[in-house]
Amino acid sequence: MKSYEQLTFKGKLRRLRGLAEDALRQFGVTAVRLKLIGYDTNLIYRVWAEDGQQFALRIANPKWRGVESAVSEVMWLDALAHDTDIPVPHIQRAPAGEAVVFPQAVGAPEDRHALLMSWLPGVLLGKRLTAQSVTKMGELFAKLHLHGASWQPPDGFTTRRFDQMLSRGEPNVLFAESSLAAYDAQTEALLRQMSEQVAQTYAALDPADLRVIHCDLWHDNIKIHQGQLYPFDFEDTIWGFRLHDMAMALLDLYEDVGDSAKYTRLLAAFRAGYEAYLPWPEGEMVLLQFGRMLWKTNWIARFWPEGLAKTAVFHANLYDHYRKTGELMLPKLPR
Repeated sequence: MKSYEQLTFKGKLRRLRGLAEDALRQFGVTAVRLKLIGYDTNLIYRVWAEDGQQFALRIANPKWRGVESAVSEVMWLDALAHDTDIPVPHIQRAPAGEAVVFPQAVGAPEDRHALLMSWLPGVLLGKRLTAQSVTKMGELFAKLHLHGASWQPPDGFTTRRFDQMLSRGEPNVLFAESSLAAYDAQTEALLRQMSEQVAQTYAALDPADLRVIHCDLWHDNIKIHQGQLYPFDFEDTIWGFRLHDMAMALLDLYEDVGDSAKYTRLLAAFRAGYEAYLPWPEGEMVLLQFGRMLWKTNWIARFWPEGLAKTAVFHANLYDHYRKTGELMLPKLPR
């Protein structure tokens, strides 16, 4: 048998399917159909069970998120299901009560962990980006923020805080020697100024506003069905600030909409929904969005250095335009 590392991409997926089958066995679920629907970071399967139920099975890559993230996700999902009417995924537990299992399969990596959750109805919100649906998205954010502020997590919940540009232990290589070789003098100066302004923006946020947040609730981590929004993918659950939580989602919205005028209308709709429940948080949201761009630049510096120069210049020019005009131009890097 070939080692896992020697396999083609398709060969690796076939080997990893054995992990999915073992995870379902541990959860006590007999599947009649198993469909791979995501593999960019973790493996995500849609599961049709023998008893008619449907589930989402995640086989997590520890290089992306560790077991602590899964445990924290489970804790908050359980609390939201108990305390609120937000229709979050329900966690399926193994017969002995475990929410997280560690599947094994011959020739597959031994370091993966798995979660099984109820399958949510509907389509991704990205297919229904109307003013009405984005107003509901704002309402959803506010409801989650209200719960995240009042909830007292049990022991074992993550202590990580998203209070700076990098908050998950990633190395900062933006200004490492290898990265600096990709920048001209103007780009480097703008990136350094951007980094300083982002750091100052996080430092200026009200510490009392810190709470549990989703941290990745962009529109395609939400489904819509019969007018109801169903949030999912709570894997990035962390302590953070309301403004950060919204900044990340709204940056993704702007990129996907691809039109400044339409984005402005949808942003107003989102804010109206949010302010029906909570006041808008103070702070410079756009600078937190530049923090996200710095994160992307840092990721490319780590894993795709040949694309660093183009990405750095693009983000630096966006920042230069913003500091001169106060306008955030479309943040989608042209191909």
